[in-house]
Amino acid sequence: MSIGSELTAARERADMTIEQLSAATRIRTGLLIAMEADDFSRCGGNFYARGHIRAIARVVKADPAPLLATFDAEHGAEDEKSRREERAVVKSPTLRPARPRWALVVGAILVILMGWGMVRLFTLPSDIEANASKTATTSATVTTPTPKPTPQPTVQPTKKPHTPKPPVLRTELTMTAKNDGTYLTVRDRTDRKIFQGKLTPGIAQSVTSAGDIRVQVGNPSNLIVVLNGKRVPTTLTKFTAHPNGTLTKTN
Repeated sequence: MSIGSELTAARERADMTIEQLSAATRIRTGLLIAMEADDFSRCGGNFYARGHIRAIARVVKADPAPLLATFDAEHGAEDEKSRREERAVVKSPTLRPARPRWALVVGAILVILMGWGMVRLFTLPSDIEANASKTATTSATVTTPTPKPTPQPTVQPTKKPHTPKPPVLRTELTMTAKNDGTYLTVRDRTDRKIFQGKLTPGIAQSVTSAGDIRVQVGNPSNLIVVLNGKRVPTTLTKFTAHPNGTLTKTN
């Protein structure tokens, strides 16, 4: 028997619904449903998954030791692989960029400045004489102002209005078993299995998902369906619940 099946059986023995267990453990209903389906990837790591298993076992009065032993046997290899990868990252050499040699750069700048100063020192008298001769021979000149060009109007590109994407509607579906109960399989719009198992009389299964929810029922007469807060009677063994509150037959 898998860990998820053990958690489901323990919850049913404690006569608790998913919502009641969520309120007692402060674990989201979606995460509890995933754990009962043996999907621990949404726990955020094996450390948190073990903590959730202990919390659930404490509330439903179950022994957490065999459950944790089974979890460690199935997921211990993943922890060891993660630790090896972390050690490999720590041991890998770190390449640092080479720092510029500022002393050489400053020295080269000083040499250039000194050379420029020596050139100006020896050429300064010649520059003064040339400027004096230009001043003596300069005649009056008439300058005609250049007409300024007429500014051309600029055309700004027209921005296309941003059309926001329509929000994805959510579907809230609650199914409660009556009489002898029934077997259920629930999938989301991407065909990912959300829940699979038998609902015993009085037990409710709540599912919230973006978009449509597909359901396969063993005995529809033993099932009460509430869609988006409204009870919807149905005799279909395969149906799809839509965000607009309607049920349609699934082929």
